[in-house]
Amino acid sequence: MPLPKLELGLVVQYGFVWAGANRRPPPDADKSRPCLVVDVQEVAEPSPANRVVQRVTYLPISHVAPGAGETAIAIPPRVAQHLGLTYQTSYLYTSYAVEDDWPFDLETVPGGAAGTFDYGLVPPKLFAAVAKDFADYLDAHPRTIHRRSG
Repeated sequence: MPLPKLELGLVVQYGFVWAGANRRPPPDADKSRPCLVVDVQEVAEPSPANRVVQRVTYLPISHVAPGAGETAIAIPPRVAQHLGLTYQTSYLYTSYAVEDDWPFDLETVPGGAAGTFDYGLVPPKLFAAVAKDFADYLDAHPRTIHRRSG
């Protein structure tokens, strides 16, 4: 099962953990879900490992509309169809993020072809809007990103 090429704007099936100070997880928090790759960094691990890992920042996609104090962008129906998401309205959250080492906790796409880990890429215009919204949220809430590895 080959992994997808890691790039910004890729939507993968990932074991996202809703975590952080003063945040309550939404009703569908304990399942893997589609997540957007919004940032990728190469990070050198300290001794004794002495290896370089790709650290990915994921933003979750959920059918639950954002609540008070949360930010999310509704995924346009044509983009949702292109990605193979369900008919329900999906929201790309910019107020929750997880950072993890690639490819830890990737899972296969439910109902997808055997060994498929990704849904495809979001269009550049949507990615730019999401990245800006996430950057703005990070400026106001610098401890937003939950780190799982490293």
